[in-house]
Amino acid sequence: MKILSRYLAREFAQNFFLGLGAFGATYLIVEFFERINAFLYNKAAWPMIGAYFLNKFPSILFQVTPAAVLLSSMITLGLMSRHNEIMAMKSGGVGLWSLVHPVLGTVLLIFVGLLGLNEFIIPSTNQNARVISDLIIHKKKPEAAFKQSQVWIHGPHRIFNIQLIHPETNTLEGLTLYRFNPNFELVQRVDARSARWQDGQWALTDASVTDFTPKGVPARKNYQEVVLSLPETPADLQIAEKNPNEMNFRELREYVQKIERDGYNASKYRTAMHAAISFPFITVIMAFLGIPLAVRKERGAGLARGIGYSLLISFVYLVVYSFVVELGKGGTLPPFLAAWLGNFIFAMVGVYLLLSVRH
Repeated sequence: MKILSRYLAREFAQNFFLGLGAFGATYLIVEFFERINAFLYNKAAWPMIGAYFLNKFPSILFQVTPAAVLLSSMITLGLMSRHNEIMAMKSGGVGLWSLVHPVLGTVLLIFVGLLGLNEFIIPSTNQNARVISDLIIHKKKPEAAFKQSQVWIHGPHRIFNIQLIHPETNTLEGLTLYRFNPNFELVQRVDARSARWQDGQWALTDASVTDFTPKGVPARKNYQEVVLSLPETPADLQIAEKNPNEMNFRELREYVQKIERDGYNASKYRTAMHAAISFPFITVIMAFLGIPLAVRKERGAGLARGIGYSLLISFVYLVVYSFVVELGKGGTLPPFLAAWLGNFIFAMVGVYLLLSVRH
């Protein structure tokens, strides 16, 4: 590696870690003051509060890394431009690519690191943070056990098996309910393709109800629609939803295959699966945006303006990205397009700005 490349990579890495620490600490402080009243109200122990934030920290770093990359690229090259280093390099015959490729090489390493973080660490820490918050700090009782391909919920004399839960519409897909007597003998089985919460009851579609006599002889009836009275409400079942933030790419892929194989809509999870790669790739796009903004003028903007640009661009980027991802989860856009559309738009802007820089 050339001396100039090592110098640029080193300066970029130093500024990146400074920005990552600053953005991460700011995010953590905001999160702390948002949560602390609820924690103190529930008389949570300080070790549990500390464990919660410790498990949240990897996810926080994951989310602020793109902003740190943008800030680092703008500050590194912006200060070099301000000190006339870029002008001197151009005068010596050093092209723009010699300035760009060390930064992009470092960013690609960061991208790979984010993929590993999201695959092996963040799902488990997100799950730990949720468990600490719901079950320990807020004193909620555990009601559900998770499996990769389905959700099991244990109630009094009842066991639910649910293939997919849509909490936003209070709808269940692939419902099987087992009812038992006090001796834990099966007395009824209810199967339904879907169930929707309406007027305080569950309305089942394409349902079959099988009653078992004391001798174990089944009697089955089929219904196009039937209303089922149960004490469990949608709020009782939402804790059992498989959160995409607690699944890595491999688990999401297997879960999507299982849901689609059973004939259900997996837009939410398929979009999250593509987003597991598209979000870390934001770091590469941020570099493409930051480099031309930093070097398009021979006199750099300085630290304050670089921070301002970084915050503004990051905010706009994340708003657009989050909006189209939600469209994908809701089924309005194809999942792959929803996960990558924001990146594609800003990539075109970054490439245009990079090509417009004077070489």
